[in-house]
Amino acid sequence: MMPITSHAVAVVNSVESLGFVARAKRESLGLGLREAAPAAGVGTRFLSEFERGKPTAEIGKVLAALHAIGLDLAVVPSTQTEVSNETPYSQRLKTEFPYDWSNSRMSSALFIRKVLQAHRFNDMLKVVGHFGFDQVSRELATLGDPAKIEKAADILARIYKGMLLARAQDAAS
Repeated sequence: MMPITSHAVAVVNSVESLGFVARAKRESLGLGLREAAPAAGVGTRFLSEFERGKPTAEIGKVLAALHAIGLDLAVVPSTQTEVSNETPYSQRLKTEFPYDWSNSRMSSALFIRKVLQAHRFNDMLKVVGHFGFDQVSRELATLGDPAKIEKAADILARIYKGMLLARAQDAAS
């Protein structure tokens, strides 16, 4: 896991993302669930469920768990458009894998992260085409695991190179 320093900022917009950030930080500190839970004043089961994105996790316990590993929670204005009830992203983009099959109202950021984690070139290409290279590459750092980041970055680099070559060919013709 990539260590989360005191200067790193992660903007999360789902319980899954918040749990992922918390788990990444806990693991970067070398703490297991059994060590971290008592330090936060919560049970091991609660901490495990929170880190896996339990949507009904009690906010007071969530804050205690975050504080115990040196994280604070901030509320900032949203930079995303409203999550819609439209067709799930997997269907709209015709991805090879249904990343949002169990959550048709998944945020765009979480959908992008799931595609990046899967390392499927064709799906990543479709996501870059829909959301843009900048938005997709911003989600890369949230993957946490350096090996996953490197693999996804390699694929994104190939996609970017292809975009540049296509622009050069268009300009030449």
